[in-house]
Amino acid sequence: MAIENKEINVEGMHCNSCKLAVEMSLKDLDGVEEAVADLETGKVQVELDADKVSEADLSGAVDEAGFKMV
Repeated sequence: MAIENKEINVEGMHCNSCKLAVEMSLKDLDGVEEAVADLETGKVQVELDADKVSEADLSGAVDEAGFKMV
């Protein structure tokens, strides 16, 4: 189990509903412990198990929420 903190950039979050959609989609991934989005910066701090979650998994979860990881 390799817990690490990762910062990702998400394009298109404009309101609290956007923020919550991204956070919830990421938290639904097996291996993501925490996800906290910042509307002002467009950055999301993600605490995850690097053995379970790939960059593609994160991108897919963001896409599923209706946004784009950049």
